[in-house]
Amino acid sequence: MKRIAKVIGLVGGAVALIWAMRDRFISVATSREPEPPAFKGGQGPKATVDSIDGIGPVFADRLTRVGLGTVDALAQASPDQVAEAASVSAARARAWIDLAKQG
Repeated sequence: MKRIAKVIGLVGGAVALIWAMRDRFISVATSREPEPPAFKGGQGPKATVDSIDGIGPVFADRLTRVGLGTVDALAQASPDQVAEAASVSAARARAWIDLAKQG
């Protein structure tokens, strides 16, 4: 009888440990997922590029200096042009252009 109780205790402890670790790993994984980028406000072709999520004042200033200061101008630009002007990766530039086309 004591042996059965010991086995049940060990199995129960193992199950509780696995359950606790499962919750820990799931909560860590979901908290690391990035939020999708979106417009901050001020939509339309005359809206400035800083209304796009991920483009702050520094990037907006860099883009404005080369004539890409509006959402419409950004939507029509090439990823290479945007990447070079803002000193960012081509992937990030493509994401900004896609957001500008949506707006």
